[in-house]
Amino acid sequence: MKLDYNHNQEFDRLYHKLNPAQKEAVDAIEGPVMVMAGPGTGKTQILALRIANILRQTDTAPEQILAITFTESGVASMRKRLAAIIGSRAYAVVISTFHGFCNDIIKKYPEDFPRIIGSRHVADVEQVEIIEELILSLPLKLLRPFGDPLLYTRAIISGVGSLKREGVTPDQFLTLLRAEREALEKAPDLYHQKGAHQGKMKSAYQKSWRELEKNEELAVVYTAYDETLDKRRLYDYSDMIMEVLKALSKGDSLSQILQEEHQYLLVDEHQDTNNAQNKVIECLLGFYDNPNLFVVGDDKQAIFRFQGASLENFLYFKKRFSEAKLIALDDNYRSAQSILDSAEDLLPSYKPLKARAGRESRPINLAVLDEPQEELFFIATDIRNKIESEEIPAEEIAVLYRDNKDGLALARFFEKLDLPFVIESDEDLLSALDVKKLVIILDFLANFGDGIFLSRLLHLDIWQLPPLEVYKILKEVKDMGQTGDLWEVLAGKHEFTDLVDKLNRWHGRSLNDRLIPVVEEVVRESGLLAAIAGAPEATARFDTLRRFYDELNNLVEAKPEASVADLSRYLDTVRKHQLFTKKTKAGNRPGRVRLMTAHRSKGLEFEQVYIMGAADGHFGGRRGRDLLRLPARVYKLLPVGDGDTPIVDSESDDERRLFYVALTRAKREVTITYSRTGPGGREQVPSAFVAAIRPELKVELDTSEIKDELNSQQNLLLAPSVERTQSDSDQAFVREIFLAQGLSVSALNNYLECPWQYFYRNLVRLPETRSKSALYGTAVHAALAEFFRGAITKELTKKHLLAHLAAAVARAPAPDQDQVEMKERGEVALSGWYDAYKDTLARQVLVEFKIKGILLSPEVRLTGVLDKIEFNEQGGGVTVVDYKTKQPMSRAAIMGQTKTDQSGNFYRQLVFYKLLLDRYEDGKYQMSAGEIDFIEPNSSGKYKKEKFEITYVETKELEDLILKLTDEILSLAFWDKGCGKADCEYCRLRSMLK
Repeated sequence: MKLDYNHNQEFDRLYHKLNPAQKEAVDAIEGPVMVMAGPGTGKTQILALRIANILRQTDTAPEQILAITFTESGVASMRKRLAAIIGSRAYAVVISTFHGFCNDIIKKYPEDFPRIIGSRHVADVEQVEIIEELILSLPLKLLRPFGDPLLYTRAIISGVGSLKREGVTPDQFLTLLRAEREALEKAPDLYHQKGAHQGKMKSAYQKSWRELEKNEELAVVYTAYDETLDKRRLYDYSDMIMEVLKALSKGDSLSQILQEEHQYLLVDEHQDTNNAQNKVIECLLGFYDNPNLFVVGDDKQAIFRFQGASLENFLYFKKRFSEAKLIALDDNYRSAQSILDSAEDLLPSYKPLKARAGRESRPINLAVLDEPQEELFFIATDIRNKIESEEIPAEEIAVLYRDNKDGLALARFFEKLDLPFVIESDEDLLSALDVKKLVIILDFLANFGDGIFLSRLLHLDIWQLPPLEVYKILKEVKDMGQTGDLWEVLAGKHEFTDLVDKLNRWHGRSLNDRLIPVVEEVVRESGLLAAIAGAPEATARFDTLRRFYDELNNLVEAKPEASVADLSRYLDTVRKHQLFTKKTKAGNRPGRVRLMTAHRSKGLEFEQVYIMGAADGHFGGRRGRDLLRLPARVYKLLPVGDGDTPIVDSESDDERRLFYVALTRAKREVTITYSRTGPGGREQVPSAFVAAIRPELKVELDTSEIKDELNSQQNLLLAPSVERTQSDSDQAFVREIFLAQGLSVSALNNYLECPWQYFYRNLVRLPETRSKSALYGTAVHAALAEFFRGAITKELTKKHLLAHLAAAVARAPAPDQDQVEMKERGEVALSGWYDAYKDTLARQVLVEFKIKGILLSPEVRLTGVLDKIEFNEQGGGVTVVDYKTKQPMSRAAIMGQTKTDQSGNFYRQLVFYKLLLDRYEDGKYQMSAGEIDFIEPNSSGKYKKEKFEITYVETKELEDLILKLTDEILSLAFWDKGCGKADCEYCRLRSMLK
């Protein structure tokens, strides 16, 4: 496939800006290539230009190129860069994470993955419960200590996860351990040969022996754990890659198909890949000695060891592909030379990075404070001064820290000083204030009448209770002694009648209704929803609430009949085991300082970087407790018994690389801070990494006035946090969400219905319960998709169709009775549908056809998933089929030409699909018609389809409409408008915004 004139021009413009090494990487499109790319050397641009060059130089189709990167943000960054070069074709290139790629394979070829298909993902809480059951039931000694039998629960979960990430099955682990035992037993100096301890095992070997025995017990648990998952039809996160690896290792038709589908393979951040991922890559390459493989990485930035990453994998490439072209990029276009020299002091290299950005070299700032509070205050005030002097935009300043909790302490100072900021680290969802309030209410409903839970509930501000009245009633109950019952006293107080009535009503519902509808009622009627909608940070707070609903859905998926009491027990387990329920804050927001962990900063860059908490024992020199250490050979790609010694990094090596990554995020200036005393008054010294930087490259700042300045502002710091108002930066954040999501036809239809319906349902994604009808529709769509998948080579029988329906209904997060009703209704509908059309079923089809991006303009990206594409036997072209599970409509109603239905949403959907296909890969699929296929019969029992030919005029009118409406969205022209309907719940929510 060749690029058109404009895209060729763009490629040439960018190519001529490259240095010789970068050009060599872009030009090397055949055979294995390894690029050693240090920070700021332009690797994302190299990857994007190389993909574009493959398309320019060869007849390769975009979908035959597979680019794998480590994170979803990396996927978005690469696709955005590629789209700027080659336009909409960038969305046909397969750019994915390893898990995303494996998930797509499983969905596309379900018959090869019986272990996954029909199973569901095990939730973290379930995983803990399973491991605890196994610990208590298996014959363990070392992993079930007498004083604390469940001490090793988390360590076992971590160990099993690491084994799976390294592609080690239970049987392979046992084989590896047998080899370890044999090697240990044959050690020539295993025992003391003389002296008082003659005949006894040497202490160094005793430790190794104990670790071996622990691992042998871990192997027992690992085996039983996998068997339990199989028995309960569950799989965990790592199983997706393991199962794909298992399927590809067979060397049958699936591996051949995938090898043919992916002619070129690119892997970004290769230093962070683990053994399982590397083995998947090898399977995709087949047996070629010189495959078209392009890997980019930097061993200095291997910071994800906790995810199974190992330098062994990166270095293995050189052994596996001895003829590979090796290219080193050492021109840095990000940082000042002083920053690069400081990083070189941390991790010396054969060819140090050279600064090419032309920035002034400034020494590294070192700020040493007496106490942690002074350190936080210094950072906040120093940043405030920089923003107020307009020296640096707020979004170009980042504060990097070692642990998530570090950012929370700093955020409190930012709030007090009214500094704009965003936390981009993972936070514990249950620590979010709105979630805390909701959980307090739900805990009381699960423990109805309990005075302890009720006393917490009374303190919530959403009730708007006078604090004095709450204190009085608590004192009254206390004065009554053991006979005092807070619930009874509360129920007798007239001023609390409304609250008592609500709690009684919710409690009644919680005993008789499904979990999520009860939670929704509590959120709505408690005033929590109104409080969130009326807050300046409404968008971010709605996102937090939605993520909590995701947790609820995890519970409901595992237990459709789950109640509020089940949720309370679920959350008890989360709290007991400190399961980190992640709430990832939004990405870059204009006008806000960015707070994040050093891990999260990977791949980002900023004008000014602060690295806080750089004390020994916190950032470097950490003295962790390693309860269960896996054998080093687990992290080795070569077979057991190979003579090479595995590379084993120390904890210090990992931390050093992490500090290196933090340091090299900065373009212009770095400030490193630490305090002389830590928590509890413990004396602290600087991290070894600070000491490693040459004295001439750093300067210690004068912080002598910080203590007095902090003391002088205690009144401000003890006052309530400043409430921020809606600002341009918040509106810019909404704009950013739109650009990231693109526009689907359902989102377009929602906007036309009401701009705020679009805002809350598609942008903010306000949590909503999926009705039984919606779940039924999803199950029917899934059944039809599986029925037609691979239709050209298989028999299409009613039995198979109904079996797919049963499987889809079983996966629906619905109570048993709802599932029974859905299945019964679906069997009747699909049986009749099959009988009506069995003789005319199309076999040359594509199902659930995803179009990830069609660019109408640089900022307007259309997306869509088409239920089915049928290839026409006569006349060529394709027919797009969209299934509907509602009662059949007339042709006029579909087109919006009746008095009762003037929306035309279904017809607009077909026009939208025509617009997508016309622009998809230069019109690869010419849509001759669109068809609405009603799966339910009409009142007389007959099935109905309506087919439409879409004209160019209609697609052009829709395109113009989309450009007009998206301009309204991007400029926020709808911000003060509504749909004008008196009963619109979304406009009501909007009216609550301040």
